[in-house]
Amino acid sequence: MPKDRPPNEQRVVLPNVSWQQFEQLLIELGTDRLVRLTYARGKLEMMTPVAEHDRCHKLLESLVLVLADELKRPIAAIAPVLLKSPDLLCATEPDACYYFSTPSLPHKPTIDLPSDPVPDLLIEVALTPSKLDKLPLYASLAIPEVWRYITTAGEDVLKGKLLIYSLQGDRYLSQGHSSIFPGLEGDRILEFLEHSDSMSLSAALRLLRAWIQAPL
Repeated sequence: MPKDRPPNEQRVVLPNVSWQQFEQLLIELGTDRLVRLTYARGKLEMMTPVAEHDRCHKLLESLVLVLADELKRPIAAIAPVLLKSPDLLCATEPDACYYFSTPSLPHKPTIDLPSDPVPDLLIEVALTPSKLDKLPLYASLAIPEVWRYITTAGEDVLKGKLLIYSLQGDRYLSQGHSSIFPGLEGDRILEFLEHSDSMSLSAALRLLRAWIQAPL
């Protein structure tokens, strides 16, 4: 008998939602809400993540933290977090944001842009395609680099695609490597995810550290 496939993410988009209604919804749902919200100029997407979603996010977070540690780079990780810009009428809840230029930033559940510092790196996991085009939203918030891990929930959840985007002007360009971690290619990130699936996370992290420490 084939294994049952895990439940998929649930996404719903509501049109014609005012910013005031969105703000009220945030108050009603509270900070411990399970649903992830994205608001883009009148459209509201509500997404409920599943366990596989959080698994992918935590593996990517482990990779980022180990990279920063090995490269002796200061880092501040914020997750969960709501990025909100009332002036632009947009808000989003990515899986994680990272600061490398302002590592002393205090943890806070909401980043108000542009008054708060802009994160250097944003990570988004999507086991089902979003019904909103989020890249223009991220560009309007001036996020320098975005990693998007895209797959479908199921047995091959860690065999998806890792897309790296670098902000150039007012739009993103897809590239094969990270600008924040020079030499880190998307294929290397996917290799780490596959190792985490085929062996143990600790073994995959040891391989990652060995790769970082290897002479060029």
